[in-house]
Amino acid sequence: MTDPTYERDLRCAFESVHEEFSKHIGTARSKLSRESLDEYYDGVEFFATIGQRDSISIAFANVMPWVGAHFGKNSIKNITDFSYETIARSPNKEFLVDFLFSLIEVINYVKEDELEKFLSLIDYQLKQTTYSVHGIHVTHSSPSFRAFLSRIGAILSQLDYEGIYEWINYGLRYFKSHPERQEAYFSLSTSDSRAVFQRQRKGVLFVDIERRINLLQLALWGTDFMYAPYSPDFEQLEHFHPYLEDGIIRLPDIYTELNGIDGTRRYFALVAHLLAHNQFTTAIVADNLSPHQRLFVEVFEDARVEFLCSQQYPGLKSLWLELIPKIGENDCNEENQSCIRHRAAMLSRALIDENHNYKNAEILKFVNKFKELMDTGKSTTEDSLSLGLDFLTNTRNASDSLADVFFTDTEISYRDDNRIMWVFIEDDDEGDDIFQRKFEDKEDQKLEAVIPPHYYDEWDYKYESYKPDWTAVYERLHPHSDAAFIDQLLDKNRGLVKQLKRVLDLLKPQNKKRLRFQEEGSELDLDIALRSVVEFKNGSQPDTRINTDFEHDSRSVSVLLLLDLSESLNDIVETTNQTVLELSQEAVSLLAWSVEQLGDNFAISGFNSNTREQVMYYHIKGYSEHWDDTVKARLASLKAEYSTRMGAAIRHGAHYLDLQKSDKKLMLILTDGEPSDVDVNDSEMLIKDTHKAVQECQQKGMYPYCISLDNKADDYISDVFGSHYSVIDRIESLPKELPQLFLSLTK
Repeated sequence: MTDPTYERDLRCAFESVHEEFSKHIGTARSKLSRESLDEYYDGVEFFATIGQRDSISIAFANVMPWVGAHFGKNSIKNITDFSYETIARSPNKEFLVDFLFSLIEVINYVKEDELEKFLSLIDYQLKQTTYSVHGIHVTHSSPSFRAFLSRIGAILSQLDYEGIYEWINYGLRYFKSHPERQEAYFSLSTSDSRAVFQRQRKGVLFVDIERRINLLQLALWGTDFMYAPYSPDFEQLEHFHPYLEDGIIRLPDIYTELNGIDGTRRYFALVAHLLAHNQFTTAIVADNLSPHQRLFVEVFEDARVEFLCSQQYPGLKSLWLELIPKIGENDCNEENQSCIRHRAAMLSRALIDENHNYKNAEILKFVNKFKELMDTGKSTTEDSLSLGLDFLTNTRNASDSLADVFFTDTEISYRDDNRIMWVFIEDDDEGDDIFQRKFEDKEDQKLEAVIPPHYYDEWDYKYESYKPDWTAVYERLHPHSDAAFIDQLLDKNRGLVKQLKRVLDLLKPQNKKRLRFQEEGSELDLDIALRSVVEFKNGSQPDTRINTDFEHDSRSVSVLLLLDLSESLNDIVETTNQTVLELSQEAVSLLAWSVEQLGDNFAISGFNSNTREQVMYYHIKGYSEHWDDTVKARLASLKAEYSTRMGAAIRHGAHYLDLQKSDKKLMLILTDGEPSDVDVNDSEMLIKDTHKAVQECQQKGMYPYCISLDNKADDYISDVFGSHYSVIDRIESLPKELPQLFLSLTK
């Protein structure tokens, strides 16, 4: 029970503490019991005597009235004891003020009976990250505790305690001896930290249902838009909305249950709504419209496209209805609040729900107008524009411009930001560079804009689990050089070209193959038919197989040639006085020429790496490109540098190979050494990861095959590729052997 009249002298030598204490004692008396007030006084006095000046007492006086009121009896004493024993008497005493101020956010997420559980969590993170250097008898403070406290609200709001411990333990496993990386991990600023964090969150991750969403797209609309998930909690985009633009769907990376609707169905509702817009919405000019006008035009357009989509797929209507809030007609007070969003929410519900029960005359009037429009079977986005403007004109209220806007239950979670329906004529209007990223080139420290990286898991054989989003793969279109260099290489090997041409002529597919003696077919075989007539007239049993049919005799093959472009390709082969890279260019030129003759679907890419954060993937020839001077110019400018993080490159190459529509999908990996990188000390780590990447390809129906130029490859290559490899001991023979090997694999 609180005691507003409680008085006691504060025994403290710091004037600044007295001044701060006087600001908060009134709040403390109104919130705390007499016992808690004594603990409050005791704590302020105690921290002023431990030799760390006045900052701790000031922070304590500032936050404890609210913290003590939330956690109740003995909580202030427990926090005082914990703060002193665990933090103030350790190398981490510099973080005590941060800890105390973080409690203001903590009380929003930790239940009143969970204080001990929370303090145990803090104790665990702090003790596990406090370290000492071997041989130096000095214990250092935690490099990550302050970063951990800075994100404590996001952590507690999204994970249960079991999930938090899992996330902490992952960071300790890989970054305990790397202070800078540890700090980045616990601040949730790295991709792998966010990936591990997300996997501990409760809800449906988009990556787990992406295939089902793809099938929904293809089955209902025949589209194959790509996805770019975003994390609102990590990208400071709490009020960001999904959208469809430039063939890419932007959507949240996770959905939790809402109104009894699980995350999977919420994703279905969102994607269906976006694709309904894509099918039925036509962009209109927005420059002369106010935000309020656009709001109501969007309400009518959302309802229009959903109505049209529900005509095709009726089941979608019930799904959307479950996610539109049922807002009360009298929930907003127009005398002191702006009710414009409240009206929009009621209208949204009424337009799609025949049983809405609203009595507002204007809403009923415009719902009828909308139904009359849709009953005509002819409607456009311009009709939504007209209805929206008229509705706002008829319902405008002076209070619409008040600063206090009614927001409760006015947001429809599955609807997008409607950018698909607006065109802005004025320059620089509505610019949105929120997702633009920068990449720092580690060689020259220059910043340049590139495509955002693709993140891939990496296999950890020691723990038999994946390290989520561990590697960052950056795509580049390889720069051009002189195509004549490749022509010179082909001319140098003109004898081999002639040999290959004879083989290719035998393998080259014919468009159609004639099948005779068919009982059913597309054409009548006159020779067989006449013979059957003669046999019939002679009293013999005629041959009924008098038709001819045709079948396609074509090769349904897609091939990706993945080139290792690591530094070791600069080694010189003594017998030819050429580098391994130059011999590889010869071989690839002959192979590309051969595949072009066959007409197979073929791509060439290269890769190298400089730590897990910079795996470079170079596009040299795309599947849709022909073997022309542009591709030759890219191949001529190949440069060998850095290391060989092969698993990440294989996964990225498999991503594109999997999109090809072919019966056989072959991935040829040309390399001169084992997988390695400068940030990996365990030589087995990347070998095991590459083997795992090969298995992933095989599970998708692809055929990875390695051509190794390493004369020591027998020591490790079977552990990676099984029996699907060839070792070329004489590197100088590569230009001859590579095309022949390809032809044998694709017969």
